[in-house]
Amino acid sequence: MRTAVRSSIIYRGNLVLMILGSAALQGTQLLFIGVLLDRFGVIAGWSTAQIAFLYGLRLTAHGVDTCLFGQHQYTDLAVRLGEYDRYLLRPVHPLVQLLTRAFNLGTFGDLALGLGILVTAVTLAPVDWTPWLVVLTVAAVIGGGLVEAGLQIGLSAFSFRLGSTRNVKVTVDNMFTDFGAYPLPVFGTAGIVALTFALPLAFVAYLPATVVLGKTAELLVPVWFAAAAPLAGPLLLWAGWAFFMRQSRHYESPGA
Repeated sequence: MRTAVRSSIIYRGNLVLMILGSAALQGTQLLFIGVLLDRFGVIAGWSTAQIAFLYGLRLTAHGVDTCLFGQHQYTDLAVRLGEYDRYLLRPVHPLVQLLTRAFNLGTFGDLALGLGILVTAVTLAPVDWTPWLVVLTVAAVIGGGLVEAGLQIGLSAFSFRLGSTRNVKVTVDNMFTDFGAYPLPVFGTAGIVALTFALPLAFVAYLPATVVLGKTAELLVPVWFAAAAPLAGPLLLWAGWAFFMRQSRHYESPGA
């Protein structure tokens, strides 16, 4: 990270534009949601402040993922160009080397925008804050980021067999971005089930947000299950990590 900072500040204008561009990409969707709320007042019974809390929670979790684990997107490149050969020769875990191969300062844009929205929403949302709810919110940010990271690292593992997983990873990332900003009841019962158990989107922000905001009456799962949603993060990260290393046994060096 220090190396990335030193090299990036040489071109400060580019660095600023990169961070702003990353934030603007996410902010466009926030603007669209704002238009919907301005027109209809609520979305699936969620007020503007509640939607802002949900959006801020999801985007901050996404920032945690991209800042700490974002280099998973270069798995295809590392495999195709033989960069993974060097990882196998060094006395450091190969996946750790992949995840720390570089650092994209533009990811701070996602994290900064998410934190800004979340902090603002915390002051506006009608929540009687207790130490438990504060802990749950912090845990949701970290756990949500680990959910995304575990899923994307797991998908990256298929690079050792398929060569490229970019399209499927981009599709999953777009689904998290497009659907994660809305309360899941807008997608119907089938959508809630699919986005909870087929694609673990609900664990990133929706489930913990319902507990914090007192919206548990609309849940299709027990309240304790929603409150324990952040625990899915470490579990999915471990699963994705283990699957990645198992699939790496199929790595074939492209040669010098």
